[in-house]
Amino acid sequence: MPESDTPPSLPFMFVGGFALPTKFIGGILAAQGLIQMVATMVLFPIVSRRLGILATYRMVVLSYPLLYLVVPYITLVPTTLRMPAVCLVIVWKVTAQAFAFPSTMIMLANSAPSTKVLGTLNGVASSAASGCRAFGPTVSGVLQSAGLSIGMLGLPWWMNALVAGLGSVLCLYMVEEKRRTFDKEKEGQDEESRPLPSALDATEMDTALAAAESLNASSDSHVSTPGSPLLTRMSLDIRRNARRDSKPLI
Repeated sequence: MPESDTPPSLPFMFVGGFALPTKFIGGILAAQGLIQMVATMVLFPIVSRRLGILATYRMVVLSYPLLYLVVPYITLVPTTLRMPAVCLVIVWKVTAQAFAFPSTMIMLANSAPSTKVLGTLNGVASSAASGCRAFGPTVSGVLQSAGLSIGMLGLPWWMNALVAGLGSVLCLYMVEEKRRTFDKEKEGQDEESRPLPSALDATEMDTALAAAESLNASSDSHVSTPGSPLLTRMSLDIRRNARRDSKPLI
């Protein structure tokens, strides 16, 4: 946006931009990607381990309203301080975004009541985020056009600050969930897959031998009698162990 010669009428009525070339804007966008990569891979794990996921999320979400309130006023700072102010705002915004998104996904996964609905939750969250990315620029563009027509450059930014303020209030009531349900499901699966005990005492061995002889007798006489699967399993284990013990050692 070109610079404006119209004197500002503080605190809200002012217009104008930096008149930056397209090449310089592309460099700023590339720097944003680099900063976000470093913040996500290096800074976020350190901060989240020290503060916790919920505290990290609250820290950055509570800073968003102030960020959106301050950004339009950068056009009013002296020319020599504009680029340092722009760099400061970019680092602030990108770092907050790099902290907020992983925290949101981690808390969303922890709040799932079961692993069976985890994919559905992630799908709904991704769809909602994509819808906001498609809907947000349209609304912001309309607000900016309306703001420029009345001489208020910061109108879309201040509306974003209002929305961010509502979100920051909601984050104060959030509770971090733990994966207790997932652990219970894992314990249940382990119990279901746990094999039957192979060690038998003397009484159980005698019972199993008697059952095995009874089954052999009934099979020789071609008479089918109902048997217990547990006794059949135990008799097979005893036969296998006896056959292994009877093998001569070489």
